[in-house]
Formats: sequence, structure tokens, C-alpha cells
Amino acid sequence: MGCFLEAVRCDASEHSRDRIPHCLSMISNDGAQYGILCQTLEARGVLLPAWVWLPWIPQLLTSLCRIEARAVKSIIGEVVKDHPQAVYYSLRAFFLERRDVDRSRGQDADSKDEESLLSVKYAELLMSNLRKLHPILWSKLEVILEDLIIRFRPSYEAELLATITALLQKASSRVELKSSKEEKNKEEHSLLESYHTTLKRIGMKFFNKEKPDGSKSRKAVLFHAKYASMFECDFLRQQTGPNGAVYSGPASIPELVERLKRWKLMIEYQVSRVPSSCKLQEASPSLAWYSCEPPDLWAGACESKSFTISKSLNEYFPARGNELCQVSQSSALVAAKTSSHAVMMAANSEGLGGHAGGGAGVVEIPGQYAPTSSGMLDIRPFPELHAKLIRFEPTLEVVTNSTKQEQIVRRISMLGSNGRQYKFLLQLAIPYWTRTDERSAQLHYIMGKVLRKDIRSCKRCVTVKPKVVIPVAQRMRMSSNETSHQSLENVFHKIQGPSSNQLISHFQETVNDRLREMKGADDATKAKVKLEVYQEICNEVVLPNFFTRYMTEMIKDADHLFQFRKVFTSQLAANSLLQHAFALVERTPVRFVFCTKTGQMISQDFRFQYNQGLLDKHKVPFRLTRNIEELIGPFLLQGVFIPSFVSISSAMNDKRSIFEPMLHILLRDDIISWYTSKSNPRNDHKSRELEVQLSDRIWKNVGYVQERVEECSARLVEDASKEAISENPDPVDSKVRQLISVATNSDNLSLMSATFQAWL
Repeated sequence: MGCFLEAVRCDASEHSRDRIPHCLSMISNDGAQYGILCQTLEARGVLLPAWVWLPWIPQLLTSLCRIEARAVKSIIGEVVKDHPQAVYYSLRAFFLERRDVDRSRGQDADSKDEESLLSVKYAELLMSNLRKLHPILWSKLEVILEDLIIRFRPSYEAELLATITALLQKASSRVELKSSKEEKNKEEHSLLESYHTTLKRIGMKFFNKEKPDGSKSRKAVLFHAKYASMFECDFLRQQTGPNGAVYSGPASIPELVERLKRWKLMIEYQVSRVPSSCKLQEASPSLAWYSCEPPDLWAGACESKSFTISKSLNEYFPARGNELCQVSQSSALVAAKTSSHAVMMAANSEGLGGHAGGGAGVVEIPGQYAPTSSGMLDIRPFPELHAKLIRFEPTLEVVTNSTKQEQIVRRISMLGSNGRQYKFLLQLAIPYWTRTDERSAQLHYIMGKVLRKDIRSCKRCVTVKPKVVIPVAQRMRMSSNETSHQSLENVFHKIQGPSSNQLISHFQETVNDRLREMKGADDATKAKVKLEVYQEICNEVVLPNFFTRYMTEMIKDADHLFQFRKVFTSQLAANSLLQHAFALVERTPVRFVFCTKTGQMISQDFRFQYNQGLLDKHKVPFRLTRNIEELIGPFLLQGVFIPSFVSISSAMNDKRSIFEPMLHILLRDDIISWYTSKSNPRNDHKSRELEVQLSDRIWKNVGYVQERVEECSARLVEDASKEAISENPDPVDSKVRQLISVATNSDNLSLMSATFQAWL
């Protein structure tokens, strides 16, 4: 570790910085004691330029819960000094999450648990340092975030609709799976108990009677008066069955599904009455009045004093072997010192106070630091070149969430100093989802670096870009969004009109009706019935080319349309590899999002599918349904998709030794976060115990991903002349062709869950 960190200190090149994840991964070898590795990180980590840690801020924050917390605190402290806006949002959300965990423990905590609260203390200390070092910037950001949290959360009806829809989908799938009478009688009682428990929690969340009306807002009181008694009557009222058993709510799963459908239609009607836009002045006067002038953008204008004084010399001259640098080094050092002094004096003259430079107190557009921002030159950030927040657009849009069609969210637009509009969706999400999106951005950032260095990928112009997701609070986030971002669900709705939910219900009901007629159908018969219904929908309801028709209407010029299809195909290949290698959750049509202008694929809900902590593969490796295949066409499928798929796999496999520690820290944090989201909040000590228990599964998941990537890379041909004259030579991309065959097979597609909507 000492050698890796010293290499970064001497020359912070991209090659040296690739070993930073290795350092973060090997700390686990110290075990439960603050050993030599933690001491090395503490001694040498603070000597590195602060910006080299920016891509790994999520891992540094989670390390505050581990044994190396003291060493990591010093590193984050340096980042807070030099790049406050790069760490502010994540640090604030992390502090609020750990504080909630601390409060949830209540009186159970005692003095012996003092060590388990270190993450809260360290996070609070870092937030306090940020507030002291950058007081003006902190006050501006706090005002903006407080307004976003309080005034832009979805309505109670929208939250209840999303909850009921999720429960309805789960209950409907149970009806389909337990279609035979024997299975239903055996497990229906336990399923109903779990659903009743869930409904009680929903009732406590939305219609809590213990909370006095005086502490509720006017909207909450009206919502409670309108729906509380109805909800209790339909789902929570106790009844006595024919056999004398006492139960609450519906007596069977079909009855539960019918009531959930009725509630879904009722709430949908209320939510649909919300106007598609409103004035920002009405929703948030303070944000509507916000205005700022961009500062003068001289070199170092937006840097903190500590960065300008202590690290400007090394940052401006990192290349020791550069001849021009060696010739003019003495004069350049004098010029750098003079420039640093001038910047410091200019910052003081502007009277911003604290640790701020001339423009360091100006709020930037979020998402301009690694890993959510990437470019061809992976170098230190230059804040003076970042877009500053000038004002908010006066119109607030109310749109349907691209990943949850039932959730109504607000889309706010920020005007940057570069003249561009930056649009963000304000979404409610559990902390695990937000953290997963941060790790997704890191994965795409790493993948982009690998592809930039690979000659095969460069020749094919294959690139990937991370998606910007900014945590605002524990359960709220800002997600970058543009009007050009469309999902497959939206495309289908615009071309054919009917909602896909109707097709889901039609598929499930038709399959169940036919299975009931057969009485006691086995698995083979069920698969045959599903295939028949699937083919009927494909032949009679859904057009096989609605995706192509939509893009033809959007892009009139044939040359531009071909270029879009080519870029889209290469982007789809990269996305498909990630779907296959990481066993992502089902790529439903609402999660299949792309940009109509650039052809870029947007990774929505990039979450891994676990089975008892191990990555669980699907019947279909990635989404390549018939409308997508129709848009691509056979020539681009063979000439772009397969070669791009193989090139990306080969590039990642060639960097296996560097890629492994990166995978380890990403999958480690993800599986621990996943387990935590499924159980009660854990303190730091219990989180460390959980990590030790899951260590073997983490490394198995790392091996699983690397094995998937390796098998998709180009097969090494040892004797080309001998294989060329053989009767049936295997192509070097045989595994990818096999995966395509599996992904497009009708038998496999028909066995997918109805929410996958394989007919689109």
C-alpha cells in the first residue's frame, strides 16, 4: 500500500491512480484491529492531492463505519477543504442516515456502544468543518436543499399510489404462480398474513391515528379524512370466516387483488388531476428569487486557499519527464508562486471569508465531479470551468417518473453560467437505491476509462457515460433527466396508445383462466400455455415495429437515422454486457431508457439481483426483444452489436488485475447495503460483523462477474491455420452469439414475469 500511495504522490497520473481501489480493498486484511495498513493509509493518504479521492467518495464514507474510520476521516477532511461541492451532497445524506440509525436505537444504547457511534461523530465533525471553512457556500446550499426537501416531495396520493401499485404487482404474480388448488390451499394463508402485515404498515405510515391532528399539515388532515376510514374498512377491518376463524382484510388473494385494483383506479384518478406544470413562484418563492452572477474565471478563481498555496506547484507540473517543463521549471515555479499569491489576495479582497477563494462560494450545477462526470482527459477538476448555478427556471414541470409510471415527480430546471439548462427529477427513494445509483456511476466511470485505453474499443468509438444522481436527503434524490430521454414504455404508449398495464393483466388473467380449465397442469403445460398467450399478444396486439416507427418519425433524415441506430447499437452492447455480467434486476420497459438525440443508453435502476447474497442469473441474459431487434436490424446486429460486445468484454478482461479490487469494493458495499435495507438499522459494530460474515459471498460475486466478462471476450485461437481448415470452426465470439440466441428465444421470453413484457 505504501508503494501505491507514494506513486500517486510523486505522479498523480491515471495509471498511478488506478491502484487507489487496491489500497481501499486491502485494508480488510487488518482484520478487527487498527493495524499497519490503516496506519499507512492515515500517514500517506493525506499527502496525496485531494482530487485523486473524488471518484471513491462513496467508499470513503462507508469506511467511516469500519475500523479504518480515523484514517479515512483525515482524507475526507482534505477533500472538504479543497473540493467542498464534490463531497457536500453525499456527506450530508450519509450524516443524516447514520444519525437516524443512532436515534432509532433510542434507549437501547449504552456507554459500551460508544465505538459503534464513531461514524455519526466523524460525519458530524466533517460537516461542521465544511460549515466553518466554507460558511457562505454552506448557507447557500442548505437553503436550496431545505426548500427542495420540504416543498417538492410528492403528494400523499402519489406516494400511496406507488405503494399500492407495487403491492398489486406482487400479489398478482402470486396469483399466477399459485394457480393450482392444492398449492393455493397450502400457502395462501401464510401469504395473506404477510400481505396483512404489509397493509398494517401502510396504514400506520399514511393514516397514523396516534399522531395528533395539531401536528399534521392541512394536506395531511384532508388526506386522512378522505381515505383513512375507507382504507381501514377494505384492508384492516376484522371479520369472522365461515369456519369461525378471525382475520383482518380480504379473505383470499383474488379478493385482495380486486380491492387493490379498485384503490389503484381511485387514486390514479386523483393523481391525474394534477396539472402538468406550475409556476415556481407558487411552489417555492425563495428558489424563484434565487439569482447569482458568475465570478471572474481566472485560473484558480474557484479554488480554496489551502489548495492554491500547498498543492498548486505539484498540480501544474505533474509530468517530470516533460522536456519543456524541465527547461522552464525555475521560471515556471516563480510564476506559479506569484499566481498563487495573487489569487489569495484577490480572494481576500472580495471579502468572502472562510476558506473560500474568489469564486469558491458560488454554487455549481451538481454532478460535475468524478465519477458522475467523465471526459477524455481524466485529470484534476478545474472548478473555474464548471457551470455555475445562475437561477432556476420559472416553470416547474410535473411528469411521470420514467422508472415508476405511477409516481408523479417534479422536474426542476437550472440555468448554468454556460447557457445550458440542466434538468433534474426530484424523486423519493430508499437509501439503498440512491447508493446503488452512485455505485452505478462509479462502474460506468471505470468502464469508460478502460474503453478509452483499449484500441479495439477506440476504433469502434465505443463509450459509456455515467448517470448523474445526487442525494438530497435520506429518502430523496435528484436524478438528471432530459426531455430527449424516453423509455420503451413511453414509445409504445405514443405509437399504440393502450397502457402496457392492461397487457400485463390480460396476460396473467388469460394464463390463469386456461390453467383452471386444465385442472392440475404440470410445469410443461404451464410453459406451453404461457407461450401460446405470448404469441397471441405478439401477433394480434403489439406491433412488431413500433420502435422503428417512432424513431422514423423523430428523425426524418435517413443518414441521421442510420447514425443514431449505429450509436444506439454500440451503447446497447455495453448495457447488455452489464446486464449479463452483474445479473441486473429485470430490464422492464420503464427501465429501458435511451436518449433520442445521441442514442446513449441510460442505466435506470441499476440494481443487482441477489439470491441469499449471491448474484442470481436470469433465464434471459439481457433485453433484446423483437422491437429492439427490429430497430437494430440484422446488419447492425452482426456488424456492430456483436463486435462491440466482444471488444468491451475483451478490454475489461485484459485489465482483470486492476478491475478486481474495484469490483471488490463496489460489490462489498452493495451487498452490505442490500442486507441492511432488508433488516433493522445496524450500528457500526454490527455492520462490521456482517461484512465478515459476507466476505466469502463477496469474493464469489467478484469471481462470478469476472467469469461472465471473460467468457464473453474474444476466444484465444492457439493454432489459427489448423482451425481454419477444420470442417466446423468455432467463431471467436461464439459465447455472445449463444447469449443472443437465448435472449431472443420465444420459449425463454414467454417464461419471464409479466412485468418484463417480452412482447414489446
